[in-house]
Amino acid sequence: MSSLLVQSCSATKNEVPEPVPALELYDGYFFRIIKKAIREQDFRSDLDMRILSAKYGIVDPNEQIEYYDQRMTTDRANELRSSVATSLSTIVTKNDYDRIIVNTSETYIEALEKFLQRSDIKVSKIDGDGIGTKGKLLKEFVRGETEIGVTA
Repeated sequence: MSSLLVQSCSATKNEVPEPVPALELYDGYFFRIIKKAIREQDFRSDLDMRILSAKYGIVDPNEQIEYYDQRMTTDRANELRSSVATSLSTIVTKNDYDRIIVNTSETYIEALEKFLQRSDIKVSKIDGDGIGTKGKLLKEFVRGETEIGVTA
């Protein structure tokens, strides 16, 4: 059983002079949790990740991207909706994932709507009453200490 984590980008980024792997660019709270698990070789082996970027849409963590300053808005989510659905459909089909785990805010969910409506794959959302709770769940999940239930 393999899963795909879709993590929204973060406003906090490393200001880099040239393109770097997406995972290196983002430096928000959730990315620190993910990078620490990877650094400690404790990131679960049955989990792949893609980043939902306000500028680029769906991005592989190793994809080279430039620094940018753009927030996800409802208008931007609407612009990205079709390309996000196409990208995720291709990724899911190619990798035969059993489920998708989403860690995003509601505005980012708007960019995922078209994919979520037509997908027959199980989709779970990391929920919580605040960033601390969501961070704890994300940490436990990416390290294989807990599972995330289907809520979306």
